[in-house]
Amino acid sequence: MKKLALIVCALMLLSMVACTTDNGNLNNDGNNGNNGNNVGDEIGDAIDGNNTGANANNGDRADEQTLKGSAQGYGGEVTVTVKVKGDDIISVEAVGADETEGVGSKAIDELPDKIAEADSTDIDGVSGATKTSDAIKQAVDNALKGNTQSKD
Repeated sequence: MKKLALIVCALMLLSMVACTTDNGNLNNDGNNGNNGNNVGDEIGDAIDGNNTGANANNGDRADEQTLKGSAQGYGGEVTVTVKVKGDDIISVEAVGADETEGVGSKAIDELPDKIAEADSTDIDGVSGATKTSDAIKQAVDNALKGNTQSKD
C-alpha cells in the first residue's frame, strides 16, 4: 500500500513539473521563462500585418456605395437611399411624401435607423403603419438587389 501511495505521489509531482510554463527557468530575471523568445508578439504582429481576420482593417477594401430603391407604400411610392460598405448597411434614408402624417411618417422616421442598426431588413415594422413599413423594407431590399421598383 505504501508503494502505491509513493507511486501516486511521484506521478503527481511529475505531472506538476510537466505542466509548468517556465520551461525549468528558475532564475528570477523577469523573463518569465520565455528566454527572450517573443513568439506571441511576433504572431500578433504577423496577424496585424496581414490585414486579415479579426484584427483587420477591411475598410480600405470595400468602397462605400449609395444605392436607391423604391416600393409602393400606403399613400404612394416610398423611395430609399441606402449607403453600404461591402456587405454592411451604413445608413438608410426613406422618403414617402404621400404617406399618412403621424402613421406612415412614423415608419419613415423610425425604420431606416433600425435597418442600418440591424444590418438587415428583417426587423419589426411600425404598428399601425404596416403597408409603409413593408414598403420601406421592400425598397431597401430592391436597392440591395439592384432593382429600383417593387413588382407589387
